[in-house]
Amino acid sequence: MKNFLLYITFMILFVSVHASQLDGKQNPFANQTQPDSTNVFDIQKLKLYPNPASDHIFIEYDVIYVKEAKLQIYNSIGAIVYTKTLEEKQDNLRISVSDYKNGLYFCSLQIDGKLLNTKKILINH
Repeated sequence: MKNFLLYITFMILFVSVHASQLDGKQNPFANQTQPDSTNVFDIQKLKLYPNPASDHIFIEYDVIYVKEAKLQIYNSIGAIVYTKTLEEKQDNLRISVSDYKNGLYFCSLQIDGKLLNTKKILINH
């Protein structure tokens, strides 16, 4: 049994060393590229300014989506105070916050029904 295990170990070692020395023409797997590790959700961009805001806030976004993208602003107890379905995949929005009460708000970006990014906004008049 020991001889058999030794033989199998030797064959695995021999094949792996020999395969690593092959050039791309003999080894069909040598030129395969690794799959792109960039997650679609990682490249979504959301930028808010000025923060803290008093009269208005600018929201810049650059998103990739399949079906729909939505931007929502919540107050500190979770009530939605602003919502917009994003028609463009890249844009700058100007939102008036002069009617909002002072406090902490959250701006969330949802792509195809999944919450991707949330930023804090402080409103201080």
